[in-house]
Amino acid sequence: MTLENEKYGLFAVANATAHELTYRIPAGLQQQMQRGVLCALPVQGRKLVGAFLGWCDKPSFECRPVEGVIENCPPLKSKLVDLLYWVAGYYCAPLGRTIHLAGPGFLWSPEAHLKRHKRTEKRARKIRNETENEALPLKQLTEEQQAAVRAVASSEDGRTTLLQGVTGSGKTEVYLHLVAQTLESGKTALVLVPEIALTPQMCERFRVHFPRQLAVLHSGLTAVEYEREWFRAAGGEAGVVLGVRSAVFAPLENIGLIIVDEEHEQSYKCDEFPCYQARDVAVKRSQLENARCLLGSATPSLESFLNAERGRYSKVQLQTRHSRLSNRTELFQYRPKLHSTGGIGRGVVKSSQFSFTGPVVAQGVVDLIADAHARGEQSMVILNRRGFAQFVLCGDCGEALKCPNCSVSTTLHSRGTRELCHYCGFSRPTLSECTSCKSSKLVHMGIGTQNLEQELSERIHGLVVDRLDRDVLTSHSRLSEIISKFRSGETHCLVGTQMLSKGHDFPKVTLVAVLNVEDGLFVPDYRSAERTFQLLCQAAGRSGRGRIAGVVAVQSLGANHPVIHLALEGAVDRFLADELQMRQLGWHPPVCRQILVEMQHSNENYLLQQAAQLQKDLAEIWQAQKLTPADVRLTGPMPAVLSKLRGVHRVHLVISARKEIHPARLVPPELSVRKELQHIMRVDVDPFSFL
Repeated sequence: MTLENEKYGLFAVANATAHELTYRIPAGLQQQMQRGVLCALPVQGRKLVGAFLGWCDKPSFECRPVEGVIENCPPLKSKLVDLLYWVAGYYCAPLGRTIHLAGPGFLWSPEAHLKRHKRTEKRARKIRNETENEALPLKQLTEEQQAAVRAVASSEDGRTTLLQGVTGSGKTEVYLHLVAQTLESGKTALVLVPEIALTPQMCERFRVHFPRQLAVLHSGLTAVEYEREWFRAAGGEAGVVLGVRSAVFAPLENIGLIIVDEEHEQSYKCDEFPCYQARDVAVKRSQLENARCLLGSATPSLESFLNAERGRYSKVQLQTRHSRLSNRTELFQYRPKLHSTGGIGRGVVKSSQFSFTGPVVAQGVVDLIADAHARGEQSMVILNRRGFAQFVLCGDCGEALKCPNCSVSTTLHSRGTRELCHYCGFSRPTLSECTSCKSSKLVHMGIGTQNLEQELSERIHGLVVDRLDRDVLTSHSRLSEIISKFRSGETHCLVGTQMLSKGHDFPKVTLVAVLNVEDGLFVPDYRSAERTFQLLCQAAGRSGRGRIAGVVAVQSLGANHPVIHLALEGAVDRFLADELQMRQLGWHPPVCRQILVEMQHSNENYLLQQAAQLQKDLAEIWQAQKLTPADVRLTGPMPAVLSKLRGVHRVHLVISARKEIHPARLVPPELSVRKELQHIMRVDVDPFSFL
């Protein structure tokens, strides 16, 4: 190759720590180079897949050549590449750690592409034959729903609208009509749901109206199913993509509408670096695509509420339940006989620290479930705690049985016969003696969903009880089976964690019971009141969605907390306004910006040294930028709540700053690429959890 024919390009390589990598592009490949095209690249003795970003001048160092273009694979959409650049900048991550979000794992494996082509063609033919069903017409909207559709459809391109609709007001019907209008205009639509547990129901609702246009993306699919759906969207065969958090990066083009259902849900926040918030990414993508964005919720997040109050978002409300029925509320202050605990004397009131010697469900709640069953109606019982009992406590020394790898107690499962760590997966048969003092006086503390399932089956004759939590969701087919049995009436009562409260529509459910709500109120987190309020409001909305008025039963050790009463009254705006005042007093988000810097290492002394050095470096960087304590504050380094996880020590530094200051100013990119910090530091912009 002559010097005149040499050209060089910048590439993003999935999971590389660098922002951009430079490669020499042989003359035979130069015509195929366009932004987003995927290429096979040599990286440190391996062959990886990277995305072409653009041309560049010849660098001063030697460059390896591109090995080839990935055949029969569409390039990443240019606006999607723009979005990934924004994600990398805002969430303080190298582009190499962000580019993998553009597609699933097989997209970044040269070997997977070699096996894919024939399989994809065979599957595509099968799908075309399977999806020739006729689309059912949409339902007639109420006047209030029609007004909401008009308001969103007439909003400016790139504008975000908050749809605040009481539970059961028909938000999904509004979504369906807006998607239909978007398709009619020749554009595509992206719909996000927060949990895989909601996917079967939403798929059913969308597929009957858009059978040939719908593609579904979520982790419950097999690798081959996910591949098929992804390529349908990337190739333009699907005009509607429905999926969970990661689907915000779906390979759609010409997007006209992005919908984020239950926008307040914490599951839209990714825990792995880069720690993006899918709702916020959806808003940004709608701006880049010049599309409308709709955020739907009965209990909006405080962030979206404040954006609507300040005029950044438009706001539309649905205030009438489709059933037009009001739920009755029942409060049960239930204090069963306690076995023993060291916490009571110290004023600790979390029910997880109590051991119940009698039944864990109040008789009044049991009577309501039994009455509903006798009338042929269904019930749901929500307890936000998995397992059989929360943990085991020594009656002599007070020590709990703990995970050897994490600074957290193990949780009992399999009717108390096994201990399991919910963080690292450690499991063992339940010990018979204390690991500290060798006492055999071990007490099972707290309750879990397995206890509830067993107790209700025993106390109510003929009641068929099933359980829905992450322990039973071994596959997507298992989820569909549980939901199908409950919807058909084969299951009379469904017991589970908070995932039961999220958007499910079961017309035969007339009773929802929420147990031990105070647990969520007394955790050391400024969002605890907001989360508890959302849980109660959403749970209450699962009852009375058919033709019979519902009952909402709340069991608590002390049910006089104002958050509980505001939730049961449905006073959403009053709660949000009060909570916003509390956040202003404490200078907590969304009033300010917050960044969590987590550092971890197996050597605790080395970790503390690096954390102290980072603290000094940040202070110097902010001083050079002339930022004052009124602009930015730093807390830490301090031990994380879970100071040891999977055998690794952890410390936190928390940055609070004015909203106007971009995260990259607070944690500059040059810090994250330092060799000594690359593998021990994780930056979480707009954190939701401090565990």
